[in-house]
Amino acid sequence: MADVNTSTWEYRVEKVGSALRAPKPELLTELLNQSAAEGWEPMHLTPVSSTYQVLLVLRRPVSRQTRRRASWPDSDA
Repeated sequence: MADVNTSTWEYRVEKVGSALRAPKPELLTELLNQSAAEGWEPMHLTPVSSTYQVLLVLRRPVSRQTRRRASWPDSDA
């Protein structure tokens, strides 16, 4: 992996499922595969109280390109 400072991470939290229905395994699989293709790795999966929802916490190392995009969100850097 080029130009990665592994001590710096960016995080993303995804809420999956609904108040009345648990997430389908296929949806979770698709979300995890798509996230992995973008460099995200799952860290934690936790249920949301009194619902069928789960919170999926993902992280990926911050690279120079990632920092540039975060600094200039309107650019296509």
